Amino acid sequence: MGKDNHKEAEMNTQAIRRRTALLLAMAGAWCLLFVGPALAAGTWVDDISNMVAFEKTNNPASDFAPYQEQLARIHESLLRGDHALVKSETDRFLKMLQERAYGIPDVAADEIYNFTVSVRPLDSIPSNAGLDLGVGTERPMSVPDHTLNTPYEGGPQCKEGGCDYWIDDVFDPGAA
Repeated sequence: MGKDNHKEAEMNTQAIRRRTALLLAMAGAWCLLFVGPALAAGTWVDDISNMVAFEKTNNPASDFAPYQEQLARIHESLLRGDHALVKSETDRFLKMLQERAYGIPDVAADEIYNFTVSVRPLDSIPSNAGLDLGVGTERPMSVPDHTLNTPYEGGPQCKEGGCDYWIDDVFDPGAA
């Protein structure tokens, strides 16, 4: 009977090991299923940091360090849960981009600005006060030379100097 007890104890031990291995595998799967995506996702600030790093490699002569420092401040505020500081630091970052601070190229500033506006959460949208819109802050838009330049759709081609949109012979149904 001693051999039978020994065999039975060995079988119980093997069954316990199999159950333990199965439970550990299931726990690992659950962790990967629920916790893994949260760890891998990163934050929107990380996405912007990657964009700044990309622009930095494309423009090695430009100084992107202040932008990276500003993003680090935003990231720290985000980790602390200080949403007011995240918003104000994001506003400051966008203002730096608008002003082309530290001499970064216009195209890089526009790309980073547009990307930032598209990936940040809605609760961090800057207020109008942070943008300082007004006289002297307007930016001209360029129109590619290959596009038609007419005073109204289907109208005649504009002269060399451009179109005068205030001419009297253009019918405007919405005008008072």
